[in-house]
Amino acid sequence: MKLATLTILFALVLAFAPGATARQQQRPAPAKQEPAAEGFALERRADAEARAVVSLCVNEGDVIVRGWERNEVRARAEGHGALRLLTPNVRPAPRVEVLVSEDREAELGPGDCGSNETVELNVPRGATVEVEVRTGHVEVSDVSEARVKVLSGDVDVRRLSRGVEVSCLSGDVSVSDSSGPVRVTTISGDVEARNLRASAAGDGLEAKSVSGDVTFEGVAHGNVTGSATSGSLLYTGALARGGSYDFRTISGDVTLELPANASFNLHAKVVVSGEIVTDFPVKTAAITSPNGTAVTATAPPPAPPAPPVPGVEVAPPVPPGQTKKVVKVKIPKEHESARLDGTVGGGDAVVNLSSFSGSLHLRKR
Repeated sequence: MKLATLTILFALVLAFAPGATARQQQRPAPAKQEPAAEGFALERRADAEARAVVSLCVNEGDVIVRGWERNEVRARAEGHGALRLLTPNVRPAPRVEVLVSEDREAELGPGDCGSNETVELNVPRGATVEVEVRTGHVEVSDVSEARVKVLSGDVDVRRLSRGVEVSCLSGDVSVSDSSGPVRVTTISGDVEARNLRASAAGDGLEAKSVSGDVTFEGVAHGNVTGSATSGSLLYTGALARGGSYDFRTISGDVTLELPANASFNLHAKVVVSGEIVTDFPVKTAAITSPNGTAVTATAPPPAPPAPPVPGVEVAPPVPPGQTKKVVKVKIPKEHESARLDGTVGGGDAVVNLSSFSGSLHLRKR
């Protein structure tokens, strides 16, 4: 009887063993844990809308934000503190707030501003990023929009598609390869705006520095404003047809490096001291001194000589095809101001230049 029972059991095992093996092969493998990136001990993830708003506030530490193709927010932080992603009770989340702290036991809540040596975020490419840092550097790239506030630290923004706004108390700001409206302000630091363009009619570009230089290179916005209190301005590139360009300094030079075929109406003013120097022939231009006497600037065909004005030097006519400086105006200290108004080419754009104590240069590239 025992032998018969064992024989039956053995037969059952042979009958069902192949099926059992097949079922084991069909079972899904356990999900692999993604290894933490080197240098980052904390990591959190949250599903997010393609155009979600992602915000982060840091007291002290660097912030790096990069766009990626996933509709997901991934936050990483160094150290062994606390990291939390705060979202509404909706999936995918329309808004994600990143909270960080060096204190492992910290109870992080909305609006908290913690610290960490480095925080790295990956967000959907269509996201809007809001970053506030008191002390630290900020890098943002490959997202839709960015609004950045920094008290002390540099800001580098690249490849944004719909707009940039940066406010910095002490630090340099660089915005490049982006489109949409751009507004940048720094109190103590330089501003660089390179390879920027409008994404819609009316998009403007504004860059200001109280103590630092402002550089524009290869920008295609039709409305550009630059100002510096103590620093120089440099604009390199073409002017948009119908565009408006306004550059002003208190103590510093303004330089425009334009194509030889540039076309614009010019309104230039120097106060107290400095020169107005242009490589372009200015038609129907006038140089005016404080006493109301006007001197007609050189233009082809050359205008008749005008009565001399003390302290004002007008360059002689320049033959066609040459790029010698056409107008050079020196303002003695006893004169309050001087102006140069006229048209270059067809006057397709408007250029306003002003310096309280500095020179204005228009150069052919």
